[in-house]
Amino acid sequence: TNQPTGSPTTASPTTASPTNQPTLSPTNSPTSSPTDPPTPSPTVPPTSSPTSQYPPLVYDYDNTCNEVPPGGVCTSSPPLQQCQGDCDGNGDCAQGLYCFQRGISQTSVPFCSGTPPEPLVGDNDKDYCTIPPLPPSGYLAYVYDDSGTAFSNYDKTPPLLECEGDCDGDTDCAGDLKCYQRAGLEAVPGCLSGNSNLNQDVSGKDYCYQDSTSPPTTSSQPTQSPTETCAPTPVVSAMPTGPATYIPGENTVNIEGLRLSTGLQAEVIATANQQVLLKDGQLSAETFHGKPDGAAVFADECGGGWTYVSNSESGGSTTYSGGVGAIYFNAANEVTGYKMIQKNTRRNCSGGRTWWGTWLTCEETSGGGVFEVHPKNNSPEIKRHTLIGRQNGRNGGNYEGVAYDNRDTNNPKFFLTEDSSNGPLERFSPSSQALTDAISSGDYSNLLHDNSDNTAVTDYLVLDSLAGTFFWSSDLAAGRSSANSHFRNCEGIDVRNGQLYMTCKAQKLLFILDLDNLTYEESSTVSGAFNDQPDQIALLTGGASGDILYFCEDGISSTTSGAGIHARDATGQGYTIAQDEDSVLSGETTGLAFSPDRKVMIFAFQSQGRIYKVWREDGRPFGGQTLDIRYHGSTHPNIFASAR
Repeated sequence: TNQPTGSPTTASPTTASPTNQPTLSPTNSPTSSPTDPPTPSPTVPPTSSPTSQYPPLVYDYDNTCNEVPPGGVCTSSPPLQQCQGDCDGNGDCAQGLYCFQRGISQTSVPFCSGTPPEPLVGDNDKDYCTIPPLPPSGYLAYVYDDSGTAFSNYDKTPPLLECEGDCDGDTDCAGDLKCYQRAGLEAVPGCLSGNSNLNQDVSGKDYCYQDSTSPPTTSSQPTQSPTETCAPTPVVSAMPTGPATYIPGENTVNIEGLRLSTGLQAEVIATANQQVLLKDGQLSAETFHGKPDGAAVFADECGGGWTYVSNSESGGSTTYSGGVGAIYFNAANEVTGYKMIQKNTRRNCSGGRTWWGTWLTCEETSGGGVFEVHPKNNSPEIKRHTLIGRQNGRNGGNYEGVAYDNRDTNNPKFFLTEDSSNGPLERFSPSSQALTDAISSGDYSNLLHDNSDNTAVTDYLVLDSLAGTFFWSSDLAAGRSSANSHFRNCEGIDVRNGQLYMTCKAQKLLFILDLDNLTYEESSTVSGAFNDQPDQIALLTGGASGDILYFCEDGISSTTSGAGIHARDATGQGYTIAQDEDSVLSGETTGLAFSPDRKVMIFAFQSQGRIYKVWREDGRPFGGQTLDIRYHGSTHPNIFASAR
């Protein structure tokens, strides 16, 4: 069965007498494989000019205006110039600037003089537009533009060096470099995108490149194996012939802080901030990541092993401590390794699989992105930012989950949820040329990154609640309005058999969209997903006798928990499979997945950072399917107590 598809802190300028502008030269020489720096610091050349020649900080705009001194009246409006505030994102700033997100104790802003003015009321951590710090050599650098509101923030004029922009033609580039013309955010050969929050890789801007090179982050898929060769395949025992002992919903087993159904056993195989114990008694070189969240399983290409990839929801809007970790198993379902496969991202919540065997990980934070990573990636510092969530003027969001519909292989669709009160459901259709190239070559590694022919399409769900129908609109504002009215703060998403399933926590609703007939249903998730819809469960499980559908539940609160793994069968009967014992493991249950042979269930209790491995004592596989949705707390600590 297929698994569900389910800013950095910038240093202040040096106190050595700088000029008004930072230099273009990075302080460090690049390595052969440059990586994305989590905390780039702008470099400033020493001169005799005092720092006071930077523009002073001015607080003359706010999206509500009532905090602006002296009288609560805005005297400016976006786009804000250098050292003006308050900005909420890069879109509030003039061309070539970015919004410097300031902590409450941070009393300086790079390339600005003075201290932040105190607002009339409220918080004092207002944010200001300023010059972005330059990335290391090898990363795209937006250093000059002579269009729109022209700027030369870095004292740069053509000819521009490799990976610098904006160029209008080859004559703007130094030597034999050429100007790579872009319609959107296409990868520039030989250059890395870098940190999207710093506004250096700007949609539609063109950059100088060496046309004899190829892009290091997109020319090939990440390394396929965490070791040089595939591990030997262990002997796998034959299917048992004894009696079945697993009784879903009869919770009689207490082990490792869990109350489990009869016939199950469990062990903790990973804990946040601790090394992972491997089958040979050794410990992993890296400690397990914190706040494990969305996850999926990928079968190995050789030897029957598999990989469990797990997001880390650590970090914040300016703290890049999230990412994706991977636990490696052999064919006997024994842990053989662990490492981080994606670093330098923030609050990686959920995500989704691709059909070509990669993981899409979503950042749930302001300006968050959707990144693609291979389960065996050996270059975790390099980020492959997809086009999903970055079209039609949308430059990031509190992204949650991704699912796809590729029933028509010539017209696949990807869907993205956002945990925001006006977060739209996005539908992304890849570039025609990128899809043609992928189908003909069998290499899909650039499908979600390349839009060189400008044919990629992004649109948004708009519901007609009276008719029970929906349509897709290219108008982002229409998508946000529909979300705010009907489906706020959506998280879990999955697509099965032409049906899109989406859970939205604000109103505790489950939406089921018929993608072919453009109709939809909605129901409450307060008492559990599919509470009165056994027909939908039968559709997903095939209606086979004994088949059940597994899914996760959030805890009711931090002190009273209903968190666990639950299931329903084709008749609508509900079962609690695993739940925290005595409300010790409160919070979210996340990352539910099964090994390729279905003999191991894996899931996490996020607050404690524990990964559980659960198996049947009778040695048989788990039947049924999983659905990548989470429903949200009921008024009873065990929602299926009366349904057994």
